[in-house]
Amino acid sequence: MSAISAFLFRRTLQFQPIRQLHLTKCLYQERYFTKKHEWVQIIDTNKKQNEIRIGISDYAQRALGDVVYCELPAIGTKFKCDDTFATLESVKAVSDCYMPIDGEVSTVNDKLKDEADLINKSSYENGWLIQAIIDDKNKKNIPSTLMNEKQYEKFLEANKEASDH
Repeated sequence: MSAISAFLFRRTLQFQPIRQLHLTKCLYQERYFTKKHEWVQIIDTNKKQNEIRIGISDYAQRALGDVVYCELPAIGTKFKCDDTFATLESVKAVSDCYMPIDGEVSTVNDKLKDEADLINKSSYENGWLIQAIIDDKNKKNIPSTLMNEKQYEKFLEANKEASDH
């Protein structure tokens, strides 16, 4: 590379801002979070019913440590908001997962029976816990009752020093 080409190349890089593109929002539905670190994602697998996928946040899986076992509910079980729907056992502790919204379990992530560490490896894609069917009213209320990703990040930052979250 000649001196002039190198100079122009460096000048171009110097003045061009680096842009970051987050494909997750383009490819996937937005996730909503609870203050107890569960996440909800509206999925469109069944057009006749409102279905959501539920898991724990990346923050929660890091705080929990290596997950070695998880106890998931039976399909068809109905839960109210804040009911315990799953239990995760890690090397550090045992933790309950709380239902973020009223619903009926339609699917459980069977992979977690043999590979509970999927929660640590991929808490948003492969480490989800359950899918549930919810009613129209609850679906419409999700954006107003739960935090979106930016709000959740602010919540984590504001509560960084708190020991109970």
